[in-house]
Amino acid sequence: MALLPDWPAWALYTFLGLAAFTAAVAVLQYVRDKDKSTSEAESKPSGEQLPAFRGFQRQYLTVYTIIMMADWFQGTNMYTLYSSYGVNISALFLSGFLSGAFWAGPVGFWIDKYGRRLSCIVYLVLEIVINICEHFNDFKILWISRILGGISTCEHFN
Repeated sequence: MALLPDWPAWALYTFLGLAAFTAAVAVLQYVRDKDKSTSEAESKPSGEQLPAFRGFQRQYLTVYTIIMMADWFQGTNMYTLYSSYGVNISALFLSGFLSGAFWAGPVGFWIDKYGRRLSCIVYLVLEIVINICEHFNDFKILWISRILGGISTCEHFN
C-alpha cells in the first residue's frame, strides 16, 4: 500500500470500503442505464438544445465538485487548527451542526424567495468571513465562525 496516504488503519479501510461501494454502485447504475437506453431511445431529448445543456451540465458539475471537495477537506483541517489553539473542539463543532439544523428551514425559504444566484454570492461572502475568523485564537470569534459555517452549509446544500 505504498501509494496510499499514511492514515490510521481504520480510516484507510473505511476509505477503501466506501470507494469500492461507490464503484460497485456506479457499475450497477451503468448496467441498468445501458439496458434502459435501448428501449427508451425515442424518449431522450434531442435537437439543438442538447449540446448547450450538456455544456452547462459539465460546467455546473465541475464547479459543484470543487466546492464539495473543498467543504469536505475543511473538516479535518478545522480539527487540527482548533486542536492547536487549545479550545473546546466539541463545542465548536456542535455549534456548527446545531446552527445548520436551526437555519436549514429559513435559509431554504430565503433561497427560494431571492434566488440561487444571490444565495451563491452570500455563500461565498460567508466563507470568506469564516476563513478570516479562523485565523484568530479567540473562542468567541471561532464560535461565531462556526455559527456562520452552519448557515453557509445550509446554503451550500440547498
